[in-house]
Amino acid sequence: MPAPGAARPRFRHLRRLVSAALVAAALLMAPLLLAESRTDLNTDAGLIGLAVTNLGYLGNFLENPNQPSLEYPLNSNVEHLFLAGLWVGAVGPDDSVRVSTGAQDASNLLDGDEIREFDFPDSLYPGENYVEIWSNSQNSDRYDPRALATQHIEVIFEDYANVESGNHVPLGLRVYLRVLAWGNPYADDFVILDYAIVNVSGSELRDVYVGFWNDLTVGNTENTNPYDPNAPVGWNFWDDYDGALGAEGWVDEEYTVPGDPDIWLMYERDDDGDEGLATSWAGTRLLGTVPAVEPQLDTAPVSYHAWRFRNVPEEDDTFIDEEGEEQPGKYQLMSDGGFTRGTIDGIDYDAASNWVQMMATGPFPTLAPGDTIRATFAMVAGPDSLGLLANSKVAQVAYDDGFTIPTGPPSPQLEVGYAWDSIELRWAPGDSLGADGEPLPTDDPRRSPEHHISTITGKPDFQGYRVYRYQGLTIDQDPYTLATLVAQYDVVDGIGFDTGLPPLDADGRRVFTDTDLLDGFPYWYSVVSFSAPDQEEGLPEFQSGFNENAVLVYPGPAAPGSAAEGRVGVAPNPYRAGSYFDNAGAGSELGRQIWFTNLPPRATIKVFTVAGDLVRTLEHDDPFDGKLAWDVLSEYGRAIATGLYVYAVENRDTGEVQRGKLVIIK
Repeated sequence: MPAPGAARPRFRHLRRLVSAALVAAALLMAPLLLAESRTDLNTDAGLIGLAVTNLGYLGNFLENPNQPSLEYPLNSNVEHLFLAGLWVGAVGPDDSVRVSTGAQDASNLLDGDEIREFDFPDSLYPGENYVEIWSNSQNSDRYDPRALATQHIEVIFEDYANVESGNHVPLGLRVYLRVLAWGNPYADDFVILDYAIVNVSGSELRDVYVGFWNDLTVGNTENTNPYDPNAPVGWNFWDDYDGALGAEGWVDEEYTVPGDPDIWLMYERDDDGDEGLATSWAGTRLLGTVPAVEPQLDTAPVSYHAWRFRNVPEEDDTFIDEEGEEQPGKYQLMSDGGFTRGTIDGIDYDAASNWVQMMATGPFPTLAPGDTIRATFAMVAGPDSLGLLANSKVAQVAYDDGFTIPTGPPSPQLEVGYAWDSIELRWAPGDSLGADGEPLPTDDPRRSPEHHISTITGKPDFQGYRVYRYQGLTIDQDPYTLATLVAQYDVVDGIGFDTGLPPLDADGRRVFTDTDLLDGFPYWYSVVSFSAPDQEEGLPEFQSGFNENAVLVYPGPAAPGSAAEGRVGVAPNPYRAGSYFDNAGAGSELGRQIWFTNLPPRATIKVFTVAGDLVRTLEHDDPFDGKLAWDVLSEYGRAIATGLYVYAVENRDTGEVQRGKLVIIK
């Protein structure tokens, strides 16, 4: 409860995007050593964190600890992808066989940048990168009626750009990629990749094949370190099992899936689950093409091949190897209808190793200038093999229904207010009428969430809210398995619990207050909306996504008007390394924090040794939050020794100084 005489909580508006870090992740530029046109993005609307670029490939070679490559669940440190990308092969107008690849075997990001065969079309957008980030969630700052998913990313790349890659000859392709991720709990385990491949060469291409190449790898970055080549326990690429499943009638029965007869899926898992720390599976499913492929006589419409790393042919067409034998190039492997499972030519493809995979479909007999082939894949993950299959089937249903994932009202945008030992959440309920008193259009964001109109039935579908809370710094599993449902509100209409909705404050916003919290401790909150089951239409309840407005907060007092209104505090004091406040655990100096509380709106904090030596200076400038964290490091980033320290907090508005002592024990 607030301390006696404490002011009511003050609020800071936290404008939420599709998910917690969308803008920061989406606009993060790559190092200058890489292509200047490269833009790094990542999905984070659901449970998959997939790295996306505008250069034809996905993944980040596991070289960026601050960006997932294909992390599942999000924030779990369990990675599943080294690199992946689009392949397109065709016969050119001079009868030459060519293959343009978005990704090939490479051991690091710089090597991969040298051999890539797609680039951003700078001629279309000189001096800038074309990237669109939208959301179909009406309460998102990125809301756009063109969006097909909670997170909708669009990039463009082409093989006509200035790409030097061995003997590669461009086909003259421009590719428009749509990356679609959903936050809804029944559709958050996959990301759909929708490629529109346009012939801009001015000449006809024949016998076109479209494929997806990936180098999956599964492990936990906390257990084995892929980011440091000198790490004592390095990443193990050689203990992964790969495989594929195919459609009935085209592959051996043991590689088909009862109940999913048309599946084409390649997948990978770790041999021992990385000592139990990475037991999930990941894979890529071919969802379909437009136009559809007409199978050739006795040749499967899909080819699947796997190789050990560095054994992918460098040549596009057939070539003579060092022994004088003719070998298939990339194009032949894309078009032969092969399916490398079991033991073939003495190679056990079902054994653990460092595998790469490619799945391609075709032929498309001709691709005239200006024509388009659309090929759609899904990057899918699951806690085990059955989860992977189930999630991939949901992705297939979404594709078959025109990328339609049934949704209800979106999560509201949250404001957070702080007080002693409590958090207050506020949000606008929406309205059905505009300022002129006229009804708002059904797709107007101002309706959401309580006046939301279902895109399925055309009727209002809001039923209530659920408030979830998780005590901890990181949500590294399915949030609904970690977070606690602390409140549920239901419209009084004879459906459900009829508990009523949260009260409205003087500003017309819903208010939820959570009390008896621990000041300075991390808490995640999310308020989701849900719809009522529609028995007439045969529809179940739909719930919005946890990540649509999930917010990390640290309870504590709001900033007072001056230091005289309350004494500055320190928590915890004494500070013991390895306590709950030590977010990184006892083995690391990073992640530790001591909180200064009840700070004036503008304050300078100085920490000294008892001998008077300055250890650290911190600046606080926030009229709504009276807390500031210190990472327990010196001005030069060094760890602080055990001992007694003195702090001085100056109110920069009044000049008043408060002093105190704190103890650090390690």
